Amino acid sequence: MGNKEYLTVAEIGKKNGMTSRNVRRIIRELAETKNDSLVRKNKLDQWEVHHLLMPKFKRKRKAKEVYFALSFKTYKGYSPEDIELILKNVLDRIDDPNLEINYTIELRKANGQPHVHSYIRTSRKRTLYQTLELLFANLSYYESKIFDLEGWKQYITKDGSQINKLRKDEDI
Repeated sequence: MGNKEYLTVAEIGKKNGMTSRNVRRIIRELAETKNDSLVRKNKLDQWEVHHLLMPKFKRKRKAKEVYFALSFKTYKGYSPEDIELILKNVLDRIDDPNLEINYTIELRKANGQPHVHSYIRTSRKRTLYQTLELLFANLSYYESKIFDLEGWKQYITKDGSQINKLRKDEDI
């Protein structure tokens, strides 16, 4: 996508994190003032925009990072390495290019059972839960909104553990 001369509505939307509707609105405005070599329709009657016009599609407002907190208990026999492998598998199975899983693994003091604290960004929450339930035995979880991300990060690292980060777009 980086070296294409003309980009489609879908490509512009994905690249800039915009809805197709918003991209088309900007294209219609540009089409009134720009010549046909910069904004055109292809044989399928789909908009194509020359790469030189990409600055016109910069977001006016920065989209807020939307995370939710997810804590879950796992099967006692899982090691931290098992949990990491399963979470990587979860990441691979979900078709969400913006999926991001940030997590720590703690061992319960009472019984040594591992549990995970995380903050996650996804547009496919239902699929995420279905995949977690499929891949983790005896999964029980608790989800909540994050009002103070820095405070949540301090809480999940209170025992000195590092936050592990899994991102879909880093695999590409």
